Amino acid sequence: MKKNSWLLVANSSLARIFKIETIHSLVEIDVLEHPESRLHNLDLVSDKPGRGFESVGGQRHGLENGTTPKQDEFLIFARKLGQYLKTAFQQKKYENLYIAASPTLLGLLRQSLHPSISKIVSAEIDKDMTHLNPHEMINHLPFMA
Repeated sequence: MKKNSWLLVANSSLARIFKIETIHSLVEIDVLEHPESRLHNLDLVSDKPGRGFESVGGQRHGLENGTTPKQDEFLIFARKLGQYLKTAFQQKKYENLYIAASPTLLGLLRQSLHPSISKIVSAEIDKDMTHLNPHEMINHLPFMA
């Protein structure tokens, strides 16, 4: 394991950042929350989608953007995490990154990471471990064994 490594443990509404001190020691250095991701779709929208007209015939239909408001919030949080990691990397706070995230967030996070950050990701685990304490996390991380 490389020196100056971080572990990001996240789901769609909570991210915990740990510094990997030793092979068996994690120190939590930051917590980021996105409570909007916990809301229901109906709580995230203020009104119905807009209405549109067909170009021929004058028929009307509802407009939809293809994603739910909740999915939009997941993406907003993934982008926020991507920017946080980029800024911290530029400030030389870490050199190596491990990620353990819920499958949904992990996919969005991969899309949101700057290429310089993607290059230093040493391992990914598609599992939500935000509810575990650091000692329990170590037991679920093969690269910490």
